[in-house]
Amino acid sequence: MRQHLFLTLALLLALCISPVLQAEDQPGYVKGTGVILRANHATYYESLAKLQENTPLAIVSRKGDWVEVRLPVRITGWIQKDRVDDSFTVLDAICPVYTAPGNFYTAFYTAEQGEKLTPEGKTDGDWACVYAPANATGWIHADYVGEGVPVVSTPSPAAAASPAASSADTQDAGASAALESATLAARTLALRQEQERQELEMKQEQERLDALRQQADELKEETARHNSELTELQNEAQRLEALRDEAREKARQAAAEREAALLQEQREQEDLLARQKAAEEKARMVEADSARWEAEAQAMAAKLAAAKEEARLREQAAREEAAAIAAEQEIAEQRAREALEQVHSAEEQLAVTERKQQELSAQVATLQKEVQSAEEQADLLRLERERIEATSREEAARLAQVRREAERLEAEKEEQAARVEATRLEAEQLTAEQAAQAAKVEAARREQERLQEQLASADADLEQLRTQIQRREQERAELELLRKEAEASEGNDEALTQEIEALKAKAAEQREAQAARQAELEALRQAAENAQTPAPEPELPEHAPEPEPEPEVAYEPPPAAATRPQLTRYQGKIYPLTRAMPEATHALWVVRDGKQVAVCYLTSKRINLNDWRGVAVEVTGIQDTPKGLSYPVLQVRSITRQ
Repeated sequence: MRQHLFLTLALLLALCISPVLQAEDQPGYVKGTGVILRANHATYYESLAKLQENTPLAIVSRKGDWVEVRLPVRITGWIQKDRVDDSFTVLDAICPVYTAPGNFYTAFYTAEQGEKLTPEGKTDGDWACVYAPANATGWIHADYVGEGVPVVSTPSPAAAASPAASSADTQDAGASAALESATLAARTLALRQEQERQELEMKQEQERLDALRQQADELKEETARHNSELTELQNEAQRLEALRDEAREKARQAAAEREAALLQEQREQEDLLARQKAAEEKARMVEADSARWEAEAQAMAAKLAAAKEEARLREQAAREEAAAIAAEQEIAEQRAREALEQVHSAEEQLAVTERKQQELSAQVATLQKEVQSAEEQADLLRLERERIEATSREEAARLAQVRREAERLEAEKEEQAARVEATRLEAEQLTAEQAAQAAKVEAARREQERLQEQLASADADLEQLRTQIQRREQERAELELLRKEAEASEGNDEALTQEIEALKAKAAEQREAQAARQAELEALRQAAENAQTPAPEPELPEHAPEPEPEPEVAYEPPPAAATRPQLTRYQGKIYPLTRAMPEATHALWVVRDGKQVAVCYLTSKRINLNDWRGVAVEVTGIQDTPKGLSYPVLQVRSITRQ
């Protein structure tokens, strides 16, 4: 009886001291001493309390190795003051309860709007300490949680009866026990009813709490996302601030550079104006000199034309005389066999030859006067050349080329002298063989010497013309240099460019005129050479040494001819033919309607056309139209870079 009574009392005691169980909760107890109750299901979460062995528990749920239980003891937590009013009633939709003052600690409970909390009394800044509600939960490792009611030890039957107890005491104890049993039964019934009511309320509260917990989790995620976005915006703001500072620095540097550029532009503009004035002054000087040189060149051309005509007449007379001498030689050979008759005829012929010699002597005197006049003009031109050479040392390379040309001419003169010497030896041989013809041979030798002097005079005139050409080329190079400097400094200076182009055109016309005069002198020299000996002039080799091309202009002296050839000009770019033809090695191309179109074929024995490959040029030469070709063939005489 007593054992049954003690078991009933133990059960009632467990129900009184344990938390109110909800319908879905399971009874349990703590296994072990000093078991830690944590804020969440992991060992790194904060500790809420330490529980003693056999502490009754209300098990809410399980998750892995952890068990969620109602708080078995009174535990405090921390909330933000602005979430509650003065009576600690929650104002916001939710009010998390943290393990310590700070939102970086773990929230183990979430109070809803309108819920009243019990303050503990302590504060920390914007935080207040409160008691956790009875329905708050914590987590315990499953190894320290037992299911069911804890086992309570009961006294043995032997210890229940005391040998000294009397029967009266026994009766009083029975009555008292019956009264207590009835009282306990009534309290148990009331407690069960209260338990059922509270379980229903707790169930409703748990459903509401689960909904709030879900909202809290969503709010946490939303807050974390907002914090991440805020961090990104802050980083972006810092980056934009750095970019703004960098842009300001670049703007400051750009302003400084712009000021420097404006100063530099002003200095360049002043320099350009000074150069433009110098160029205009130089252009006026060049134009005046060009007019003077043009007059001198015209006078020289007239003299050369007269000398050329006279040389032609003398050449014709010499040829007729040579033919007559040949005929007379045949007659002399026949008359040599006839002795006295041939001697008489030779004496008469000698008299005729002496008269002709006197006439030729008079002509030689006239030519000597012309040569003296030409030498005086050459002295004046030589002084002019020395002045230009003193101010233009950079033309040393061109002078060297002229020297090489002079050496070539000297070699040709030596070759001509050798031919004259051979002719003289032949004349001496004829004199030895036929004594009667000695006077005729002597006259022919003197005629050859006269022609040689004329050739020397023509060579001097040619040298003078070459000097003038060189001087004009130098002036053209200076004008080209000034034009390039003007274009580099000021691209839109159209007036100066047009003036320079006009000067270039005048220089080109002067070059063409000088080329024509040089061709005439070359023809005169060729005629003189032909007159020195009846033997035909040997042809030049097919591949003569080519002069080095100048940077901007290539020039080929025109071939010897009695009259000035008709020159043709084309503009375009030079490219070699894929397969060279006998008539041409290159072609001139232009762009028409966006396509490359061939204009003519090119050939030249003196100018290396490969040096001008792919360059925009203007070519000048003699045009020919062979049969069977689609385009005309131009024998290039000069090339000018565009």
